[in-house]
Amino acid sequence: MQMFSENARWQVPPQSERSGVPESGEWFMFRNRIDVSDGAAGILRMAADSKYWLYINGELVVREGGLKRGPVPDGSYYEEVDVSALLQTGENTIAVLLCYFGRHGFSHRDSGVPGLLMDADGIQFSEWTVKKHPAYFDAGYIHDAFRLSEPGVGFDARSDLPEWVSPEFDDGDWPTAAAAGRPGEAPWGSLEKREFAQWFWSDLKEYESVEVRSGDVVDGYCYYHCKLPYNMHFVPALAVQAKPGVRIEITVGQDTNRFSPTYITKEGSQSFEFPGWLNGEEVIYKVPSDAVQVDGFYYRETSYPSEFAGSFACDNPQLNSLWIKARRTLPVNMRDNFMDCPCRERAQWPGDLVIQLGQVPYSLDREADLLVKKGLREHLRWQREDGIIYGPVPEGNWRMELPAQMLSMVSPYGIWTYFMNTGDFQTLEELYPFAKRYLDIWEFHTNGLIQYRPDEKGSIPKEVDGVSVGTWDWIDWGDRIDAEPALNAWFILAAEGVRKMADQLGLQNDAEELGGREQQVREAFRETYWDGQRGGFVSAGFEFEPDDRVQALAVLCGAATSEQYPQLLQLLETVEQACPYMEKYVLEAQFAMGDADAALRRMERRYRSMIENENTTLWERWPDWSEHPGTINHAWSGGPLTLLSEKVAGIGPLEPGWSRFAVCPAPGNLSQISTSVVVPQGKIKLEAQKTDEEWRVELRVPEGAVAVVDWSALGGEGTEDIFAGTHWFLICAAKAAGAVYV
Repeated sequence: MQMFSENARWQVPPQSERSGVPESGEWFMFRNRIDVSDGAAGILRMAADSKYWLYINGELVVREGGLKRGPVPDGSYYEEVDVSALLQTGENTIAVLLCYFGRHGFSHRDSGVPGLLMDADGIQFSEWTVKKHPAYFDAGYIHDAFRLSEPGVGFDARSDLPEWVSPEFDDGDWPTAAAAGRPGEAPWGSLEKREFAQWFWSDLKEYESVEVRSGDVVDGYCYYHCKLPYNMHFVPALAVQAKPGVRIEITVGQDTNRFSPTYITKEGSQSFEFPGWLNGEEVIYKVPSDAVQVDGFYYRETSYPSEFAGSFACDNPQLNSLWIKARRTLPVNMRDNFMDCPCRERAQWPGDLVIQLGQVPYSLDREADLLVKKGLREHLRWQREDGIIYGPVPEGNWRMELPAQMLSMVSPYGIWTYFMNTGDFQTLEELYPFAKRYLDIWEFHTNGLIQYRPDEKGSIPKEVDGVSVGTWDWIDWGDRIDAEPALNAWFILAAEGVRKMADQLGLQNDAEELGGREQQVREAFRETYWDGQRGGFVSAGFEFEPDDRVQALAVLCGAATSEQYPQLLQLLETVEQACPYMEKYVLEAQFAMGDADAALRRMERRYRSMIENENTTLWERWPDWSEHPGTINHAWSGGPLTLLSEKVAGIGPLEPGWSRFAVCPAPGNLSQISTSVVVPQGKIKLEAQKTDEEWRVELRVPEGAVAVVDWSALGGEGTEDIFAGTHWFLICAAKAAGAVYV
């Protein structure tokens, strides 16, 4: 709900202060003086296109405020900022540095106009003054970056106005900003409230090390390699003494990065902290060696406002390292939205989001649920008029459907997993009509299978007026992809996910209809694709070994029968075509077929190169592939985090919001498991240790939750209280009503 007063108006710079270049990335300085009476609330309601830095009486209050547009195609976000502790009775100065992206991207739709909106109860704003900041310029990108909307940040210190935020600064000759429409009106559209907190920002820090390596003085430039403790979001800073007009460039040590912040010196001693964030593990400052004396290089860490909360450890150090790297990779791909990567495009692809949201409950605190909710609501509510859900969104230059990824979002791995993790019935109810409508656009062959989308196999994105349109039948990276059965399996899973939603909402007619579709395609899948001689599910004419991705999806969607499991398990021991995106589902299928040993062997084997390399995050593709391995920070590779916590430790919700949860460890060849999971009721902790032939287990259940335990994989007999030959005990954190002692 929009909470702005009737007097609130968007403010825009006059044309005299604008360059007129729509993709330049412009920076504007807004100033206002307000008179505050005793007892004023001091809660500012703010919106911006595109980002803002807020100063109250000369003090920085918000770094990088605002969210990229938009919650819906014609909408923007606003946020509330409590400045009551900083306001003084009487006159106060508000200064806002506004960065206008001025371009579409894969996570932002440009409104076409830079704008600032501010409102507060009990505060009367005077006219805003505004001027284009003379020091900022668009530094461009290192490589093509049509996916990105953020500008490359350049700063020419010779043109700076360092005192412009102070109350004493005289802005009497500045132009007056133009009032340009009420909240909800074009071009910024409807406004929806930002639900999560502002970004985390650390203090300014020194790098772990600063090194000039042999051969790093080239053509009069010195290259300083600055090491960060791990892959993170950060802003770089510097302190130097220099002649005026010297150009210093900054980048990070990964070739998928697109940004190179640039600083042009003024005369003498100076320091500067860039406002635009980067990510990486190594920062490289390119400094003219004969014109600059370096006093120091620094950084400030920043991130989505969620902290590590869950844990997992076992007696296999390789798997422990994999879990930790996956946990580190996840927040590097979270900010305004979930991202496929923070360096190349910052795009919220639906398939990436689905795998990421499965990791959230096992690794982060509950603040992360709000970003999952935001991502799901954006994807479903950006549904096209023809019923197609597409991604990534928000966007300004992409309208292309990826059917397999869209189906995964409405499958049990997407919206339903979020609902089970949070119990957020309102969001489930809101998103159901969009999910149901998307399934309704699919058509079927007479044999019961879905009609493959697109009609022309192998279609790729096509551009029309600078916008990618059509359908892209992307299933996974790599080759030897048996796409038609894979897409049919994803449809079965999607029908199951939407059916579960309908059941929960009490829509029995819809549930029966969806259940019928689900079963129709499942039976047709078995009948059409099973090839007993080849030991797997395969489409006619597919000349390679049965695709490991298809076999996994056949198991997970229920098309494979238990009689077929031995052949499928044998096939998954040898066929390794999946990239890290689909590998999560292959491993999960092995767990689902009851062979935890095989799943753990394959997990360790396939991820060994990522585990053993020096990076703290996981790669987009297998690093030992002959082709380019992609980015080094891709959270879709973190599927093992979910599986180690959910399948090996056996912790997962049975009812929405974790009010009842399962504890059914499947340790395979492991002999020790330790895990913790933060759920809405508190923290679940499990310790399991094998001694000789016995397992000793300690389980802590938070107050208000019920654990349903199954020790059969540890040698017990289902859910019986004590199984023969094993010593174990269960501890509750609180002896609360509803807590179960097994």
